[in-house]
Formats: sequence, structure tokens, C-alpha cells
Amino acid sequence: MKLKLTPTQNLCVGYLESGFKLIQMGEQFYFIKGERRQKVLPKTLDALVNRGALDYTEQGDYMLSDEFIEHRKRMREMNEPKQTRH
Repeated sequence: MKLKLTPTQNLCVGYLESGFKLIQMGEQFYFIKGERRQKVLPKTLDALVNRGALDYTEQGDYMLSDEFIEHRKRMREMNEPKQTRH
């Protein structure tokens, strides 16, 4: 898995992490949450699949890969400030 993502790819991952659903309308893909809708290019989704951040299911859905979710969890834990006693 290539862990380095472009800003656009990071934004897409952020949408999925914050509860947006990815839907396809015709040839176009959108992140949807409530009334909010954000267009995403198919080539961006393909790049995220190629980098291992997204999995493409047999039902035709995109979802964050388990490996990528674990990677994000490890990165957050590394960035958390350590609690020290005084």
C-alpha cells in the first residue's frame, strides 16, 4: 500500500471517515451527506483503490480498506500527545 496521498485523495478519505456516502449517478460519483453533495472524479477513486486506501466491493461500492483504517489509527496514536505526570 502506498501511504502517501495527494491533498484531493486525502479530502476524499476525510469525506468517507466523516460519514459521507459515495454514490454514482449516471457516470458521475458524489459524496452525499444530508443535503450536502460533493462531486468526485472516477480517476481519483481509481487512484485510491490503486494506493490501497479504498476497496471496491462486488456490489459496486467503494469503502475504506481495513488496512488503510488500521494505518490511520496507528498514525493518530503516534500523533497523540503523551500524558506525563508532574
